[in-house]
Amino acid sequence: MANNSLVYSNARVKAMENSFLTNEKIVRMAHSDSLEEGVKILLESSYGGGVVIEGNDYETLLQAEDRRVSEFMLDAMPKGVGMESFLIKNDYHNLKALTKGKYMRLDSVEFMLMPKGMRAIEELKEKVLSDDYSGLSEFMSEALNEIDTARANGNASPRFIDQTLDKACYKEIMSSLKKVKNTSIKSYWQTNIDLSNISSYIRCQKIGANDIFKDGFLEGGLLERSFFDGDISDKIAYSPYSKFAESIKQGDAVAFEREWDNALIGIFKEKRNDIFTIAPIAGFYVAKKIEIKIVRMICILLKNDVDTQIIKARLRELYA
Repeated sequence: MANNSLVYSNARVKAMENSFLTNEKIVRMAHSDSLEEGVKILLESSYGGGVVIEGNDYETLLQAEDRRVSEFMLDAMPKGVGMESFLIKNDYHNLKALTKGKYMRLDSVEFMLMPKGMRAIEELKEKVLSDDYSGLSEFMSEALNEIDTARANGNASPRFIDQTLDKACYKEIMSSLKKVKNTSIKSYWQTNIDLSNISSYIRCQKIGANDIFKDGFLEGGLLERSFFDGDISDKIAYSPYSKFAESIKQGDAVAFEREWDNALIGIFKEKRNDIFTIAPIAGFYVAKKIEIKIVRMICILLKNDVDTQIIKARLRELYA
């Protein structure tokens, strides 16, 4: 029965793959002479499912496309194979936005929110504003209570909120995968955790903020905390992330982030046509999220009239 569910979900994904932007369209966007020209390519491609925008409002298009992908995932994903982990990430992002909004007394945080994850946004909003975390996961409740305590002591900075909820997020994700037999999703999250820690380490080293790195270290990856004692530029070559050694040694953040996205897509890309595995649906979701990030980056650079060669240097491998 599980296989039938998986086959059905993957068959639906094949139809959704038509929504990917082709390499030709991405390159056309990168070579656009203006933001208007770039947005026109998105509109011609029915990005956002045909949502109506005013002028060059690319953000509305991207938010609509993101919403469409998340709604498809909620409807189509097979249960019990680990796909829920991707949407848990949305929940924690929304918790961060809502918590900051509460403590910063913002009138609205709509612009900060991601599409609905496993929990309705209104449910999360009600819990955060009422300081009543019953009904949320133990990881969420513990993190939110820790933030409230820190706030009462005057220590709940936006960074503390991010760090506390990020750590809880990955703990919940890895906990949710304990009974999942397929190893590719676990590999995806371990890779993401490790590369997040590496990225954080590099940033903190540059500004001499080792305490910030220690406070924000994410557990659950392949690299232990001790790996980050001292300079990692040589050690990385003998780790599972040897392909990042050159970009780390050169301090090339653009190349590092490009390789990061390529590594995540690569976990599922090889088996994207195997309908008896989770690779097609997981790969579609990961690739779509990265595509949206690439399109947003291109639009921002076009808006700021950045040189075409700089835009091209930031492009990733495509899944389509």
